[in-house]
Amino acid sequence: MLKYFVLSTILFSGLAFAQKSEIEKNKVNGKPTSIEESMQKASIRMQQITGYELQYHTKSIYNKDGNPVSREYFNEDGNRVSSESFTYNEANKISSSEMKSEDETLKFYFQYEYTEDGYTIVKSENDVNILQTEYKLDNNQNVIYEKETNLFEEGNLFTEKKYEYTGGFLTKTIVKYNNGSHTLLYKNDALGNAVEEQYMDKNNKLIYKFVRKFDKNQNITEEITYDTNSKITNSSQIMYEYDEQKNWIKRTQYTSKIDEPISNTLRTIRY
Repeated sequence: MLKYFVLSTILFSGLAFAQKSEIEKNKVNGKPTSIEESMQKASIRMQQITGYELQYHTKSIYNKDGNPVSREYFNEDGNRVSSESFTYNEANKISSSEMKSEDETLKFYFQYEYTEDGYTIVKSENDVNILQTEYKLDNNQNVIYEKETNLFEEGNLFTEKKYEYTGGFLTKTIVKYNNGSHTLLYKNDALGNAVEEQYMDKNNKLIYKFVRKFDKNQNITEEITYDTNSKITNSSQIMYEYDEQKNWIKRTQYTSKIDEPISNTLRTIRY
């Protein structure tokens, strides 16, 4: 059930672009009225694909400003298993969202509260607050600080992140949590795409590194993972097909170890 609660699944690891707001993560070029998206992921055994399994199938409705207002999730049989709704304030910022299973036994609610220098999101599960995430922004609306606190666990487990920018591009993320820390270092191209990402442990030792290529639409086309000894541990290639608005409508991912695609994602975008 929970895999259908994924808003946008990406198999390659990478940044996940956590510093982007919910509106930015859902944004597409133009002003769509609806988007239908379906992703199939390969089942792999002994480096051989044995079949494909549906990871998610969603149908989203957008408002006149091009922001999502509702999203439905469907299973392999085409039955709706969960739904999601978004509301916005007068400044066109998201104010709340709710996700619930079809039988309403599981409900997630996200409440957004804005301040002069950022915003806070409180997540509840079945009316119980379980998570609070605090964001601080700079003058360019980049997230410079993020703290996620688990309100449900004893001792309030937390993850704290500090983002550093150079020339408006993210170049460093310092991550601290209850019992450890690590640092992410980025090298960017002229458009701000992270063409290299290094994961450093608390002793500033390299653990692994991603090297990426992007197409002219700033989507990842290749990602190579290196271990601490600079040995390649994985290589992924991603191919896209675009519509006239330069939004991708087909995304196919390959890995160097397997000939067939390891995932296929299709989108139907209506404007």
